[in-house]
Amino acid sequence: MRSLDIAALLLGVGMSLDVLSAAAAEPLPLPAVDYRVRAKAPQGSEIDVAHHEGRLRMDVRNETLIGTMTGLVDLGQSEVIFIVDVPGMDTLAVRTALPPGYSFADAAREGTRAGTDKVAGEACDLWRIDVKAGKPPLDSCITSDGIVLRTSTVIDGKPTVVFEALELARGAQDPARFAVPKGVKVTKLPASMLGLLPGFGR
Repeated sequence: MRSLDIAALLLGVGMSLDVLSAAAAEPLPLPAVDYRVRAKAPQGSEIDVAHHEGRLRMDVRNETLIGTMTGLVDLGQSEVIFIVDVPGMDTLAVRTALPPGYSFADAAREGTRAGTDKVAGEACDLWRIDVKAGKPPLDSCITSDGIVLRTSTVIDGKPTVVFEALELARGAQDPARFAVPKGVKVTKLPASMLGLLPGFGR
């Protein structure tokens, strides 16, 4: 399997990868409550996902990373802020437009219902999400209140679970966790240059 793309992993939680309309497609549910999910991902990665009033925070830990990679997304906008917190170094924060295929603001976020399942003890609806021509579809299990619990696809010809919740807790989240920490300077970075950052290759 190709090396883990940290940016793709963070943004893939948003579930919009250039979604195309299908004959029986319906809008995918958006998060309707505050929550926090602890999840696993390929190559030993761990992800904490939290939602508060239309904002997502995604923290990724992986043995290839020194420290934690954080993504902050406003679901109503088309930009994401990546924060890299490396012990002993100044915190790096960059703001960039969501690259093609990761537009959280895409009004065509649609999928086709494909049954039901249960993940981490929670009931969820299965959705088949078609993406760009020539790419395999996504299969996601999403709760009725819009929480993504599992996402799988085919990578290098093999079925792969790219995100699976281990624990889910609904409840109020601290709004401060969804903002850039005070004193941290955010640099604007063109989406075309995202691959220059370690762990953000495409």
